[in-house]
Amino acid sequence: MRFLPREHLDMTQALLEHGIDPSTVLFVKRRGRLHVELPGRADTFAFFREKSTTLDANGRWSDRVEYSVGTEKTKPVDWSEVLGRFKRWLSAHPMRP
Repeated sequence: MRFLPREHLDMTQALLEHGIDPSTVLFVKRRGRLHVELPGRADTFAFFREKSTTLDANGRWSDRVEYSVGTEKTKPVDWSEVLGRFKRWLSAHPMRP
């Protein structure tokens, strides 16, 4: 999975809003998921994007993008939900000095 520019921009902005310098954060691809690792924290935030194309009832191609949060495939969500969960993760788990 590639880290899309819009995803990177949104996550970087969320980090800045929480007082975290984005240059200290590691974005690591592991087993097809993108993991966000913060210095001083043992846990990571992980998400996965899946893109699919199907034929609709009118015989037209329809593109769909769905996200899962965590290391298991979960109920699909949209990007705004992933970003919201990321912000809650940042707030709920303050970094250790």
